[in-house]
Amino acid sequence: MAATATSLALVLAQHAGHGGTGIGRTVMTIFLVGVLVLIWTLLGVVCWIFWRAKKRDDAAQAEQHANSEAPWRNAHSS
Repeated sequence: MAATATSLALVLAQHAGHGGTGIGRTVMTIFLVGVLVLIWTLLGVVCWIFWRAKKRDDAAQAEQHANSEAPWRNAHSS
């Protein structure tokens, strides 16, 4: 994973542009990569939280279904 991130950073740094000040473009590229990594990490955490909640909900439904006496009940005929 670290090798992939390093490779991506190198590719982005190579395509930062030509001409002008190299330091400013390098800093901007590093900033851009940092922001993208932060956004993707936050998105992953949010997805993981929702996945865990859905998994917990499915387990509760399965337990409730397993504990029920019958899949349906007759209505009273009064």
